[in-house]
Amino acid sequence: MCDMKKEDDKKSSPLVSVIILSMNRKEMLESCLRSVQKQNFPEFEIIVVDNASCDGTGDMVRSLFPDARYFYFNTNLGVPGGRNYGLRMSTGEFCVFVDDDAVFLDDDALDRVVSYFRSDNRLGCIAFRIIQPSDGEEYKSIPRADKKIIHEDYECSYFCGAGFACRRSLFLDMGMFWETLFFIGEELDFSYRLVNQGYKILRSSAISVIHYETPQARVPGKWIYQGVKSRCWVAVRHLPWRYAVSHTLLWWGYLLIAGIRNRHIIYFVQGLKDAIIGLPEAIRTRSCITKETVGKLKILSGRIYY
Repeated sequence: MCDMKKEDDKKSSPLVSVIILSMNRKEMLESCLRSVQKQNFPEFEIIVVDNASCDGTGDMVRSLFPDARYFYFNTNLGVPGGRNYGLRMSTGEFCVFVDDDAVFLDDDALDRVVSYFRSDNRLGCIAFRIIQPSDGEEYKSIPRADKKIIHEDYECSYFCGAGFACRRSLFLDMGMFWETLFFIGEELDFSYRLVNQGYKILRSSAISVIHYETPQARVPGKWIYQGVKSRCWVAVRHLPWRYAVSHTLLWWGYLLIAGIRNRHIIYFVQGLKDAIIGLPEAIRTRSCITKETVGKLKILSGRIYY
């Protein structure tokens, strides 16, 4: 059930919608929202989707950020479900997503988002530069399979959900995030569809967010369970069969080792069981990328083999 008390009718639609999904991270969400408020772009709305927080998040948002449009759910929609809802409620031409435990590095991020999209009609998504508080660019968030650090703008084949922007109309037309995934893999699943339709994903060196990756709402070992399922299903939905097999087996091998090392092997076993149970839906919704897209992903160091 959703609480729509903060959904005010708009006399005119803003150009940009900033969408933040949150769950039990009241303090970090406040920092995130303050960094959004500091943006010097004149036309934007803030949408907060609350995935069943029980830490007073709603009271904080209503008290400190009364202009934000706040939506509360008493059940967890998952990451793709929450983001999809926020986008459906948005009114901007361009949608900016940022994690609740991340903050914008600069105050002109939204200006830059609009400038990028206005300069290229084939640009479908902008991947922000994701920075760790003390260690520079976040390794796992580099949108390249080879994890090569590139300091200037470059075209890539996927993006990290901690910070990105998209064209609202295109996102809706492409079917949004696949909500079956719950979390992990939803960005890659959408990216395969986007690139396969001939749209560009650009990793911007000029738009950065600092990602604190706080432990709240993160169940230890659950990422292994979700990863085992999601990596398999996304590969089966989009990759030619030989790549789907290699992609799945390599990720399963990595996650098995991680499960053993972290004493979370039960999550791997449960994930493997549920991945097999969910395979029929992945196969039923399968839409394989073209040979041309495979070639492009290889050039861009995209996710093919793993």
